[in-house]
Amino acid sequence: MARTTFIMPAYNAEAWIESSVRSVLDQTERDLRLLVVDDGSTDGTAAILARLAAEDARLTPLRVPNGGPAVARNRALEQLEEETEYVMFLDADDYLLPDALAYALQGARRGADLTVFGFSIRGLDGELRDYCEPEELLDRSTIGASLGRLYKANLLNQVWGKLFSARLLREHAIRFPDYRWGEDRLFLFDCLEHCGSICVLPGCKYQYVMHPGESLISKYYDKKFPVCLEIDRRAQALCCRFGVEDDAAFRYMFLKSVFSCLTTLYTPGCPLDAAGRRAAAAEILASEELRERSRGAEGGLPVKVLAAVLRSGSPGLSLAAFRAVAGIGRAAPELFRRIKHRK
Repeated sequence: MARTTFIMPAYNAEAWIESSVRSVLDQTERDLRLLVVDDGSTDGTAAILARLAAEDARLTPLRVPNGGPAVARNRALEQLEEETEYVMFLDADDYLLPDALAYALQGARRGADLTVFGFSIRGLDGELRDYCEPEELLDRSTIGASLGRLYKANLLNQVWGKLFSARLLREHAIRFPDYRWGEDRLFLFDCLEHCGSICVLPGCKYQYVMHPGESLISKYYDKKFPVCLEIDRRAQALCCRFGVEDDAAFRYMFLKSVFSCLTTLYTPGCPLDAAGRRAAAAEILASEELRERSRGAEGGLPVKVLAAVLRSGSPGLSLAAFRAVAGIGRAAPELFRRIKHRK
Protein backbone atom coordinates (compact mmCIF):
# COMPACT_ATOMS: atom_id res chain seq x y z
CA MET A 1 0.00 0.00 0.00
CA ALA A 2 1.33 3.38 -0.96
CA ARG A 3 2.41 5.75 1.77
CA THR A 4 1.60 8.88 -0.28
CA THR A 5 -1.32 9.37 -2.66
CA PHE A 6 -1.18 12.01 -5.37
CA ILE A 7 -4.49 13.41 -6.64
CA MET A 8 -4.76 14.98 -10.08
CA PRO A 9 -7.97 16.25 -11.72
CA ALA A 10 -7.81 16.31 -15.52
CA TYR A 11 -10.06 17.79 -18.16
CA ASN A 12 -9.13 17.69 -21.87
CA ALA A 13 -5.46 17.54 -20.93
CA GLU A 14 -4.13 15.32 -23.74
CA ALA A 15 -1.48 17.90 -24.73
CA TRP A 16 0.41 17.75 -21.45
CA ILE A 17 -0.96 15.10 -19.11
CA GLU A 18 1.65 12.48 -19.94
CA SER A 19 4.48 14.78 -18.81
CA SER A 20 2.58 15.62 -15.66
CA VAL A 21 1.84 11.98 -14.82
CA ARG A 22 5.42 10.92 -15.48
CA SER A 23 6.71 13.66 -13.19
CA VAL A 24 4.87 11.87 -10.39
CA LEU A 25 5.72 8.30 -11.36
CA ASP A 26 9.40 9.24 -11.80
CA GLN A 27 9.77 10.58 -8.26
CA THR A 28 12.91 9.43 -6.45
CA GLU A 29 10.63 8.39 -3.58
CA ARG A 30 8.87 5.40 -5.14
CA ASP A 31 6.30 4.55 -2.45
CA LEU A 32 3.33 6.36 -3.97
CA ARG A 33 0.00 6.05 -5.72
CA LEU A 34 -1.41 8.43 -8.31
CA LEU A 35 -5.17 8.91 -8.70
CA VAL A 36 -6.03 10.81 -11.87
CA VAL A 37 -9.68 11.82 -12.07
CA ASP A 38 -10.73 12.32 -15.68
CA ASP A 39 -13.37 15.02 -15.32
CA GLY A 40 -15.46 14.04 -18.35
CA SER A 41 -12.77 14.77 -20.94
CA THR A 42 -13.82 14.67 -24.59
CA ASP A 43 -10.30 14.45 -26.06
CA GLY A 44 -7.65 11.73 -25.81
CA THR A 45 -7.00 12.10 -22.07
CA ALA A 46 -8.64 8.78 -21.16
CA ALA A 47 -6.65 6.82 -23.75
CA ILE A 48 -3.36 8.30 -22.57
CA LEU A 49 -4.18 7.44 -18.96
CA ALA A 50 -5.13 3.88 -19.89
CA ARG A 51 -1.80 3.40 -21.68
CA LEU A 52 0.21 4.84 -18.80
CA ALA A 53 -1.71 2.78 -16.22
CA ALA A 54 -0.85 -0.39 -18.16
CA GLU A 55 2.82 0.56 -17.82
CA ASP A 56 2.75 1.42 -14.10
CA ALA A 57 0.29 -0.09 -11.61
CA ARG A 58 0.77 2.87 -9.26
CA LEU A 59 -1.45 4.94 -11.57
CA THR A 60 -5.21 4.55 -11.13
CA PRO A 61 -7.43 6.47 -13.56
CA LEU A 62 -10.95 7.35 -12.44
CA ARG A 63 -13.63 8.91 -14.61
CA VAL A 64 -16.49 11.17 -13.50
CA PRO A 65 -19.01 13.34 -15.36
CA ASN A 66 -17.69 16.85 -15.84
CA GLY A 67 -18.18 18.73 -12.59
CA GLY A 68 -15.04 20.76 -12.09
CA PRO A 69 -11.79 20.23 -10.13
CA ALA A 70 -13.43 20.36 -6.69
CA VAL A 71 -15.79 17.49 -7.44
CA ALA A 72 -12.99 15.50 -9.08
CA ARG A 73 -10.63 15.93 -6.13
CA ASN A 74 -13.35 14.97 -3.66
CA ARG A 75 -13.99 11.78 -5.61
CA ALA A 76 -10.32 10.89 -5.29
CA LEU A 77 -10.29 11.68 -1.56
CA GLU A 78 -13.07 9.11 -1.18
CA GLN A 79 -10.75 6.52 -2.74
CA LEU A 80 -7.87 6.91 -0.28
CA GLU A 81 -6.61 3.64 1.14
CA GLU A 82 -6.64 3.32 4.93
CA GLU A 83 -2.87 2.93 4.95
CA THR A 84 -2.30 6.23 3.11
CA GLU A 85 -0.34 8.61 5.34
CA TYR A 86 0.04 11.65 3.09
CA VAL A 87 -1.74 13.37 0.22
CA MET A 88 -0.37 15.67 -2.48
CA PHE A 89 -2.27 17.47 -5.23
CA LEU A 90 -1.10 18.23 -8.75
CA ASP A 91 -2.74 19.90 -11.73
CA ALA A 92 -2.69 18.04 -15.03
CA ASP A 93 -0.70 20.70 -16.92
CA ASP A 94 2.04 21.22 -14.31
CA TYR A 95 4.83 19.00 -13.08
CA LEU A 96 7.01 18.16 -10.09
CA LEU A 97 10.78 18.08 -9.87
CA PRO A 98 12.00 14.49 -9.35
CA ASP A 99 12.80 14.91 -5.65
CA ALA A 100 9.64 16.85 -4.71
CA LEU A 101 8.06 14.09 -2.64
CA ALA A 102 11.30 13.14 -0.89
CA TYR A 103 11.83 16.82 -0.12
CA ALA A 104 8.29 17.33 1.24
CA LEU A 105 8.59 14.25 3.46
CA GLN A 106 11.24 16.14 5.41
CA GLY A 107 8.39 18.15 6.90
CA ALA A 108 6.43 15.01 7.73
CA ARG A 109 9.46 13.61 9.55
CA ARG A 110 9.37 16.72 11.73
CA GLY A 111 5.78 15.93 12.69
CA ALA A 112 4.08 18.51 10.48
CA ASP A 113 0.43 18.05 9.58
CA LEU A 114 1.02 20.27 6.55
CA THR A 115 4.24 20.85 4.64
CA VAL A 116 4.37 23.88 2.34
CA PHE A 117 7.16 24.17 -0.22
CA GLY A 118 7.98 26.66 -2.95
CA PHE A 119 6.84 26.75 -6.57
CA SER A 120 7.94 28.31 -9.83
CA ILE A 121 5.89 29.79 -12.64
CA ARG A 122 7.37 28.93 -16.02
CA GLY A 123 6.46 31.62 -18.53
CA LEU A 124 5.99 31.20 -22.27
CA ASP A 125 9.58 32.36 -22.76
CA GLY A 126 10.84 29.62 -20.42
CA GLU A 127 11.76 32.06 -17.66
CA LEU A 128 11.15 30.82 -14.11
CA ARG A 129 9.84 33.03 -11.33
CA ASP A 130 10.15 31.50 -7.87
CA TYR A 131 7.77 31.83 -4.93
CA CYS A 132 9.04 30.61 -1.58
CA GLU A 133 9.63 31.52 2.04
CA PRO A 134 12.45 30.63 4.48
CA GLU A 135 12.42 27.29 6.27
CA GLU A 136 10.53 27.18 9.56
CA LEU A 137 8.48 24.84 11.71
CA LEU A 138 5.33 26.43 13.13
CA ASP A 139 3.23 25.10 16.00
CA ARG A 140 -0.17 26.24 17.28
CA SER A 141 1.44 29.10 19.18
CA THR A 142 3.33 30.49 16.15
CA ILE A 143 1.11 29.68 13.15
CA GLY A 144 -1.00 32.80 13.56
CA ALA A 145 1.89 35.23 13.38
CA SER A 146 2.99 33.78 10.03
CA LEU A 147 -0.40 33.41 8.35
CA GLY A 148 -0.52 36.85 6.74
CA ARG A 149 3.04 36.61 5.46
CA LEU A 150 2.54 33.18 3.92
CA TYR A 151 -0.78 34.23 2.39
CA LYS A 152 0.68 37.34 0.83
CA ALA A 153 3.62 35.29 -0.46
CA ASN A 154 1.09 33.31 -2.56
CA LEU A 155 1.72 30.08 -0.66
CA LEU A 156 -1.83 29.63 0.71
CA ASN A 157 -3.78 30.20 -2.51
CA GLN A 158 -3.62 26.67 -3.93
CA VAL A 159 -3.46 23.06 -2.75
CA TRP A 160 -0.52 22.00 -4.91
CA GLY A 161 3.00 22.48 -3.59
CA LYS A 162 2.00 20.90 -0.28
CA LEU A 163 2.03 17.60 1.59
CA PHE A 164 -1.08 16.99 3.68
CA SER A 165 -1.53 14.58 6.55
CA ALA A 166 -4.15 12.04 5.43
CA ARG A 167 -5.10 11.59 9.09
CA LEU A 168 -5.96 15.30 9.32
CA LEU A 169 -8.17 15.10 6.23
CA ARG A 170 -9.92 11.98 7.50
CA GLU A 171 -10.48 13.04 11.10
CA HIS A 172 -12.05 16.36 10.12
CA ALA A 173 -13.75 15.16 6.91
CA ILE A 174 -12.13 18.00 4.97
CA ARG A 175 -13.41 18.33 1.42
CA PHE A 176 -13.48 20.92 -1.35
CA PRO A 177 -16.54 23.17 -1.63
CA ASP A 178 -18.17 22.84 -5.04
CA TYR A 179 -16.90 26.12 -6.51
CA ARG A 180 -15.11 26.82 -9.78
CA TRP A 181 -12.82 29.37 -8.10
CA GLY A 182 -11.44 29.74 -4.58
CA GLU A 183 -12.09 26.15 -3.54
CA ASP A 184 -8.34 25.64 -3.00
CA ARG A 185 -8.10 28.40 -0.41
CA LEU A 186 -11.18 27.28 1.49
CA PHE A 187 -9.87 23.70 1.60
CA LEU A 188 -6.53 24.99 2.90
CA PHE A 189 -8.19 27.19 5.49
CA ASP A 190 -10.10 24.15 6.77
CA CYS A 191 -6.78 22.34 7.11
CA LEU A 192 -5.07 25.29 8.81
CA GLU A 193 -7.85 25.48 11.37
CA HIS A 194 -6.98 21.98 12.59
CA CYS A 195 -3.21 21.84 11.98
CA GLY A 196 -1.03 21.14 14.98
CA SER A 197 2.11 22.14 13.08
CA ILE A 198 3.19 23.41 9.68
CA CYS A 199 6.59 23.00 8.08
CA VAL A 200 7.64 25.58 5.50
CA LEU A 201 10.43 24.52 3.13
CA PRO A 202 12.10 26.96 0.70
CA GLY A 203 12.79 24.67 -2.26
CA CYS A 204 10.73 25.37 -5.40
CA LYS A 205 9.80 21.80 -6.35
CA TYR A 206 6.51 22.46 -8.17
CA GLN A 207 6.40 24.03 -11.60
CA TYR A 208 3.28 25.86 -12.73
CA VAL A 209 3.45 26.04 -16.51
CA MET A 210 1.97 28.80 -18.65
CA HIS A 211 0.75 27.48 -22.01
CA PRO A 212 0.26 29.33 -25.31
CA GLY A 213 -3.05 31.16 -25.28
CA GLU A 214 -3.30 30.98 -21.48
CA SER A 215 -3.75 34.21 -19.56
CA LEU A 216 -2.89 35.14 -15.98
CA ILE A 217 -6.26 36.88 -15.89
CA SER A 218 -8.69 34.48 -14.25
CA LYS A 219 -11.69 33.15 -16.14
CA TYR A 220 -15.05 34.76 -15.55
CA TYR A 221 -17.06 33.09 -12.79
CA ASP A 222 -20.45 34.54 -11.90
CA LYS A 223 -20.23 33.53 -8.22
CA LYS A 224 -16.70 34.82 -7.70
CA PHE A 225 -17.44 37.85 -5.53
CA PRO A 226 -19.53 35.91 -2.96
CA VAL A 227 -16.66 33.39 -2.77
CA CYS A 228 -14.20 36.29 -2.25
CA LEU A 229 -16.30 37.41 0.72
CA GLU A 230 -16.46 33.88 2.09
CA ILE A 231 -12.69 33.46 1.81
CA ASP A 232 -12.02 36.79 3.53
CA ARG A 233 -14.42 35.97 6.37
CA ARG A 234 -12.69 32.62 6.84
CA ALA A 235 -9.30 34.37 6.86
CA GLN A 236 -10.51 36.71 9.59
CA ALA A 237 -11.89 33.75 11.54
CA LEU A 238 -8.49 32.03 11.32
CA CYS A 239 -6.86 35.13 12.76
CA CYS A 240 -9.29 35.04 15.67
CA ARG A 241 -8.70 31.33 16.19
CA PHE A 242 -4.94 31.83 16.40
CA GLY A 243 -5.23 35.00 18.47
CA VAL A 244 -3.63 37.42 16.02
CA GLU A 245 -4.68 40.72 14.52
CA ASP A 246 -6.29 40.78 11.10
CA ASP A 247 -3.41 42.63 9.46
CA ALA A 248 -2.99 44.51 6.20
CA ALA A 249 -1.84 41.39 4.32
CA PHE A 250 -5.31 39.86 4.53
CA ARG A 251 -6.95 43.05 3.31
CA TYR A 252 -4.46 43.17 0.46
CA MET A 253 -5.24 39.61 -0.64
CA PHE A 254 -8.97 40.29 -0.41
CA LEU A 255 -8.60 43.39 -2.57
CA LYS A 256 -6.58 41.45 -5.15
CA SER A 257 -9.39 38.93 -5.44
CA VAL A 258 -11.97 41.69 -5.87
CA PHE A 259 -9.78 43.33 -8.51
CA SER A 260 -9.81 39.97 -10.27
CA CYS A 261 -13.63 39.86 -10.16
CA LEU A 262 -13.83 43.16 -12.02
CA THR A 263 -11.01 42.41 -14.43
CA THR A 264 -12.66 39.16 -15.54
CA LEU A 265 -15.65 41.17 -16.75
CA TYR A 266 -13.40 41.97 -19.73
CA THR A 267 -12.23 38.46 -20.55
CA PRO A 268 -13.42 36.74 -23.76
CA GLY A 269 -15.31 34.15 -21.70
CA CYS A 270 -17.51 36.70 -19.95
CA PRO A 271 -21.06 36.42 -21.41
CA LEU A 272 -22.27 39.78 -20.10
CA ASP A 273 -23.04 42.76 -22.28
CA ALA A 274 -22.34 46.36 -21.21
CA ALA A 275 -25.49 46.55 -19.10
CA GLY A 276 -24.71 43.20 -17.48
CA ARG A 277 -21.17 44.27 -16.63
CA ARG A 278 -22.46 47.48 -15.09
CA ALA A 279 -24.98 45.56 -12.99
CA ALA A 280 -22.31 43.11 -11.83
CA ALA A 281 -19.97 45.97 -10.89
CA ALA A 282 -22.76 47.80 -9.04
CA GLU A 283 -23.52 44.69 -7.00
CA ILE A 284 -19.86 44.39 -5.95
CA LEU A 285 -19.51 48.09 -5.13
CA ALA A 286 -22.63 48.00 -2.95
CA SER A 287 -20.84 45.75 -0.45
CA GLU A 288 -20.28 47.43 2.91
CA GLU A 289 -17.61 44.84 3.66
CA LEU A 290 -15.70 45.87 0.55
CA ARG A 291 -15.73 49.52 1.53
CA GLU A 292 -14.50 48.73 5.03
CA ARG A 293 -11.84 46.22 3.97
CA SER A 294 -10.45 48.49 1.26
CA ARG A 295 -9.38 51.12 3.79
CA GLY A 296 -5.72 51.14 4.77
CA ALA A 297 -4.77 48.93 1.84
CA GLU A 298 -1.10 48.12 1.38
CA GLY A 299 0.61 46.97 -1.80
CA GLY A 300 1.86 50.19 -3.32
CA LEU A 301 0.32 53.04 -5.26
CA PRO A 302 -1.59 50.94 -7.87
CA VAL A 303 -3.45 49.08 -5.11
CA LYS A 304 -4.24 52.26 -3.21
CA VAL A 305 -5.56 53.94 -6.36
CA LEU A 306 -7.75 50.99 -7.34
CA ALA A 307 -9.02 50.69 -3.75
CA ALA A 308 -10.00 54.36 -3.84
CA VAL A 309 -11.80 53.76 -7.14
CA LEU A 310 -13.82 50.98 -5.50
CA ARG A 311 -14.69 53.15 -2.50
CA SER A 312 -16.03 55.80 -4.88
CA GLY A 313 -18.96 53.46 -5.52
CA SER A 314 -19.06 54.46 -9.18
CA PRO A 315 -19.69 51.52 -11.56
CA GLY A 316 -18.62 53.61 -14.56
CA LEU A 317 -15.31 54.67 -13.03
CA SER A 318 -14.59 51.17 -11.74
CA LEU A 319 -15.34 49.52 -15.06
CA ALA A 320 -13.11 51.99 -16.89
CA ALA A 321 -10.27 51.30 -14.45
CA PHE A 322 -10.50 47.53 -14.70
CA ARG A 323 -10.98 47.55 -18.45
CA ALA A 324 -7.57 49.24 -18.46
CA VAL A 325 -6.18 46.58 -16.10
CA ALA A 326 -7.44 43.83 -18.42
CA GLY A 327 -5.85 45.64 -21.35
CA ILE A 328 -2.49 45.68 -19.56
CA GLY A 329 -2.86 41.95 -18.96
CA ARG A 330 -3.27 41.32 -22.68
CA ALA A 331 -0.70 43.82 -23.95
CA ALA A 332 2.01 43.33 -21.33
CA PRO A 333 1.58 39.89 -19.73
CA GLU A 334 5.00 39.94 -18.06
CA LEU A 335 4.24 43.24 -16.33
CA PHE A 336 0.82 41.92 -15.34
CA ARG A 337 2.38 38.78 -13.89
CA ARG A 338 4.78 40.79 -11.76
CA ILE A 339 1.99 42.97 -10.45
CA LYS A 340 -0.42 40.10 -9.83
CA HIS A 341 2.05 37.92 -7.96
CA ARG A 342 3.97 40.60 -6.08
CA LYS A 343 4.36 40.15 -2.34
